Amino acid sequence: MKIFDMDTKEYVAIQRFDQPQKKVQQLSDALYHFENGIFDIIYDRSQPALVKYINSLDQEMLQQDGFQFLYFTSGTTGVPTGVYKTKQNSLKQAEVLIKVFGDQKFNRVVTTVPFVHIYGIDIGGVLPYILDVDVHTKENFLPEELALEAQVEGTLVVTTPVFIKALNRVKKDIKFTNSLFLTSTAPLPQKDAKEFAKHYECSVIQMFASTETGLISYKKDDEVILKTFDEVKIGEDNGMLNISSPLVTQKIIKEGSIQDVVQPFQTEDIVEIINEHEFKLLGRSSNLVKVSGKRISTQQIENIIETLDGIDAVLIKVKRDDSALKDEILNIYVEGQTELKGKHLRELLKEHFGSIHIPFKIHNNKKILRSSVGKKIGFE
Repeated sequence: MKIFDMDTKEYVAIQRFDQPQKKVQQLSDALYHFENGIFDIIYDRSQPALVKYINSLDQEMLQQDGFQFLYFTSGTTGVPTGVYKTKQNSLKQAEVLIKVFGDQKFNRVVTTVPFVHIYGIDIGGVLPYILDVDVHTKENFLPEELALEAQVEGTLVVTTPVFIKALNRVKKDIKFTNSLFLTSTAPLPQKDAKEFAKHYECSVIQMFASTETGLISYKKDDEVILKTFDEVKIGEDNGMLNISSPLVTQKIIKEGSIQDVVQPFQTEDIVEIINEHEFKLLGRSSNLVKVSGKRISTQQIENIIETLDGIDAVLIKVKRDDSALKDEILNIYVEGQTELKGKHLRELLKEHFGSIHIPFKIHNNKKILRSSVGKKIGFE
């Protein structure tokens, strides 16, 4: 397995870098640690607040025996969490994902994501390492560049929903018939997945996972139901998903101290379990609005609004005001060429949720900010 730097048009050997900056250096350094069983701490060093937080921790405490990587979440929704992973976690994760590929074989992997989190390292790095195929990457991809790469027969593309949506918009008159796209846990609307698969004659597998649990489940193209990966057992407590799996971490750093993780691991994901291997994701407990006794996911409302022409992205924040008659109000931030009007939105919500009155306030002409894996994290 080799790493191809698409910017310099040169191969980079798997080697150690003291302060890796470029994506190819980050990948090479991480795989060097993985190959030699050397513990490494992985996080986004471009975030000053995250660097400051990690430096404030007891550095000796961080060096836990028996682990391969310590990943730190970005902390965009709270205090960063440190998540320990063993080498076996990564190897098993590659194994369960390869089974989903079936008979489809790959000659190379092209990845658009940075190597500062578990998705980049495990799926963008360890997976091709196990497959023994080359990884092609560059600092910044344009959709048109990714389209050219995906045409190459036997290409596995590791990317995010942002690129799927972008490729739908450029609508290149080409096909990716003998390739496969993988996207991260950020939601990809059913309409976008279906449009991509039809136009480019290429499937996209949407993986549902977290740093703590590793891979949980997946769905293909415009499927709605998520299927669990092999060896992942699911359950629910008060409507929220819990996981038992060999991919789940054994230790985390939370609020500055080491904590053991017990299984089943309780998530904050609201689900409807279909059977022991399948479930439907409704949203996260932190992103639910309760109206007239009914729980509605803000993610579901975001997806509904994003189906409108001229609307590029929507982010909803729930405002809770105990002094108001209506204690939950949706602040709806909209990015797009078209302004979202209140009358149109009320008609849209009525179409999907009936006569339930959902209080909201619309903020048009916003720029939705995303993390490196495509999750909406804020707005300008």
